[in-house]
Amino acid sequence: MIDVHFHCLPGIDDGPASWDEAVALCQAAAAEGTTALIATPHILRNEWLNDDASARDQLILKLNTLLGGRPSVLAGSEYFFSSDAIELVERGRWGPLTYLNRTRYLLLEFPPGEVPATAEAIFHEFSLLEVTPVVAHPERSRLFATNPEKLEALVERGALVQITAGSLLGDFGSGPLAACEEFFRRGLIHLVASDAHSLDRRPPRLAAARERVRRDWGSEAEIGIFDANPQALLWSEPVPWTGSELEAGSTQS
Repeated sequence: MIDVHFHCLPGIDDGPASWDEAVALCQAAAAEGTTALIATPHILRNEWLNDDASARDQLILKLNTLLGGRPSVLAGSEYFFSSDAIELVERGRWGPLTYLNRTRYLLLEFPPGEVPATAEAIFHEFSLLEVTPVVAHPERSRLFATNPEKLEALVERGALVQITAGSLLGDFGSGPLAACEEFFRRGLIHLVASDAHSLDRRPPRLAAARERVRRDWGSEAEIGIFDANPQALLWSEPVPWTGSELEAGSTQS
């Protein structure tokens, strides 16, 4: 499996505090079948500025050395969406943003309970710049959970949606779980990732989430979400599973 949202760089956000913790967290992901993960530290979010991409790359290099390739750690970031998004994108490799595996896909999160009024227009500009935004864990936003049409509007402008494995397993309570199920019903889910932070607080649970998707939404959804789409993302290709397959009535009871 490929985990596209993973906090494993030590001491720079709310992920692991030490190298030992970082290695143990990545090894736990490998033990459940993850062969590659994308390091996505918070950037430009309050105290987690982390705006030096080259410094983050050095941490990834050291972590890969410690892990010996099991799993492989790839570069990425979790960008805290802001009104200057287009300016940041236009700065390219000289800016703070690191796309997922340095592809066309940009993982971003919205402020809690808020979708800025400029978001749809900015997402349209993203499409003109050949950038595909990946909206992180919208099921944990009360706004998206209670107004899924707002998420649909972003998907219509080219966004992909990534939900958290723990949300799908009930770890965050009934609200995010119900939102996941509604997003599946509407055909809005393209990726499931662990968003792992630590072994005790938020461990990798991708394998259990994969089984849940297979059981409740079928093997086609499982393969699309956990295999085909992440692999396409790594190669900067369009994702083959769009979610519309479920909308068309292929869900299982």
